[in-house]
Amino acid sequence: MRVWWTTAYYELIKYSRMRSVLIILIGLPLLLILLLGSAFDTEIKPAKVALYVADQGEMKPGIDSFWNDEAIKPYIKVLKAESEGEVQDFVREGIADYGVFIPADFSKRLLAGDKANWLTYSGRYEEKNIAADTVVNGYMAKVNMRLAAVEKLGLELAAEADEANSRAAAGESPITTRNLGSGDSQEFGETSAIQYYSAAYLIMFLLYGGMSGALALLNQRESGTLQRMYAIPGSFRAIVFGIIVGAVMLAALQAVVIVTFTAYVYDVEWGSHFGWITLICLFTTAAGEGLAITIASFARTRKTTQTLFTIIVFSMTFLSGGMMTGIETMVGGADKLTINHWANASLRAIMSGTDTSAVWSEIGMLGLIALILSIIAVVRLPKVVKQHA
Repeated sequence: MRVWWTTAYYELIKYSRMRSVLIILIGLPLLLILLLGSAFDTEIKPAKVALYVADQGEMKPGIDSFWNDEAIKPYIKVLKAESEGEVQDFVREGIADYGVFIPADFSKRLLAGDKANWLTYSGRYEEKNIAADTVVNGYMAKVNMRLAAVEKLGLELAAEADEANSRAAAGESPITTRNLGSGDSQEFGETSAIQYYSAAYLIMFLLYGGMSGALALLNQRESGTLQRMYAIPGSFRAIVFGIIVGAVMLAALQAVVIVTFTAYVYDVEWGSHFGWITLICLFTTAAGEGLAITIASFARTRKTTQTLFTIIVFSMTFLSGGMMTGIETMVGGADKLTINHWANASLRAIMSGTDTSAVWSEIGMLGLIALILSIIAVVRLPKVVKQHA
């Protein structure tokens, strides 16, 4: 017990000092998730609007009701300001994406039939300005329409028309969005783009992390270190097992950093079942270790093993849709032959809150694959660790 634990501990220390390995296995997936998740993200995030209402006239209740309306909350997040100058400061400093100042004489001028406007301040992001402009202009158009109706129809008929319009528009969003070129289809299923790629590249790089165990064994065999270990007191199998466990500990570190970083920095929603996520990561790592050791037993050299394993993992990631969404429908079910498919499907099901039976069936299939590859790896392990096996 002490031998393999000590070996695993020093293997993890060794990996922690290899900066290039940490950058590739932890830094690179985080960068890819950010780039692809941001590039393909179609979700509209609320524009932060700095608001100061100086008007205390007859229109004040309607103005307050408008800014507190549930229909605009998916698009607008109101930041209260204490003056027009503070609104400008919020926008200038980037605290707010957009600013609105409602003058003290707005109600008076509007009801007198004079020209009355809100003062708006555009921020640095064009898409936020468009969303906020749409909401503000929609309100002003409704107000002007109501005043015109009162002038033409009289107060009673205008009130009836206004009530009918309110019923027709109940629950209607002030902004309607569509995806150009793809209709209303959900390209990433029930997850967002950044959730989709977080799952895909977590799994891909966990598989690469699993390869580190096989490469460590080959490296030590080629350098003659494993052969010298036969002469030391203790079990040789425990030492080999410790080297493999060290790679598993590296993969565990990968998973913790990627999931934690994406959750708190990228706001990725991983769901509430972290026990299931841990199990998926464990099965994926075991499958990666098993596959790498099996390849190493045939390739026999570090460089050949690394090349073959990289090609296989890259191909599995591609076939499972990790690089191009929708590829699964073009490959005739070949994606289901990959480790990535079952791992990604179970992670996305957890993210989207799918029923537990569907999640467990995918985790069960992933576990079965990991078990088969681990058994093959154990059988083929002597070919990896022994010089003339």
